[in-house]
Amino acid sequence: MREILNSLVQYEGIQSASVVSLDGVLVASALGHDGGPQAADLSDHEVQPVQTMAALASGWLGEVMRAVGPLSWDVPYRCVLRATQKSLIIHAFPGSFLLLVTEPNVDPEETRSLMDDAVQQMVAHIQASHAATAPYAEGAHPPGALPSQPTTPLRLSTPGDSSAS
Repeated sequence: MREILNSLVQYEGIQSASVVSLDGVLVASALGHDGGPQAADLSDHEVQPVQTMAALASGWLGEVMRAVGPLSWDVPYRCVLRATQKSLIIHAFPGSFLLLVTEPNVDPEETRSLMDDAVQQMVAHIQASHAATAPYAEGAHPPGALPSQPTTPLRLSTPGDSSAS
């Protein structure tokens, strides 16, 4: 996942790329610098603003989903907040979202295909890791200690039932 984020911050104008859970917890992050991308092994001084941004973006995304979601067929998955100094671009996917912080001269539409590709790779990575850690295929569960259905059908007689013996 870090390789995906590092590839995003290599583009000119993208300052940081982060994966954040919907409850605001920073999962992974990469910062872009003049000397190239910096991995998620950041000092506390560098991590704090990214964590704060992740929490604020999560709250903002939640409010947008609650406000706009009932007005459309689907819940919005892409949100853009443009300001004079930076822009925030969010692409939500199940359980998390990808957050980009860009320079104001970067058109958010130019990042759409980059973010779509990155999210597809992340979702595939997450699904592959879930499949590798799950000992059973989806839908196949180990047999339980007790049978899930009775082995012999029980027929209880009710008053006035002529078919009961």
